[in-house]
Amino acid sequence: MTAIVTLPPRVHRPRFTWLLPAWFVVACALGVRWPGHGGQLFCIGALAGVWACYVFDSAGETTAWLWPALLGGTPILLLLGRLLDRLEADLVLWVVASLAIAGAAGYALLQGFGELDQAVEHHGSLLAFGICALQLGSYGATIALLALGASRTAR
Repeated sequence: MTAIVTLPPRVHRPRFTWLLPAWFVVACALGVRWPGHGGQLFCIGALAGVWACYVFDSAGETTAWLWPALLGGTPILLLLGRLLDRLEADLVLWVVASLAIAGAAGYALLQGFGELDQAVEHHGSLLAFGICALQLGSYGATIALLALGASRTAR
């Protein structure tokens, strides 16, 4: 018997393709609302797109940084989300890794201050630290799952 055996085609569900850019847009909008002292925490959290603020010469208030950051970062996170979907990354693992890394990032962000009250007084609110830490956690989880998926497919 000489029948050709074909595998069923893989179904790619675009979970991360839309999750990562959507989270980036929401977190940047929240980051503009609570930017930290001089927009420092916004710049750290919106790292994927803040480079575009220099290209488009966005000077002044933090609200002027939102659109360039979104234009610069959303396509990058769309591409990274597509890569995670192609590698069939686990959404639950991404959420757990994101929260764990966000906790570590939040702890690291607060280490520059002697007391929690000093940190809140300097940056305006504890929410600014939380938003920034969650953004950093999502970046770290994305990089970790990309590395895990790449090592899994390299075998």
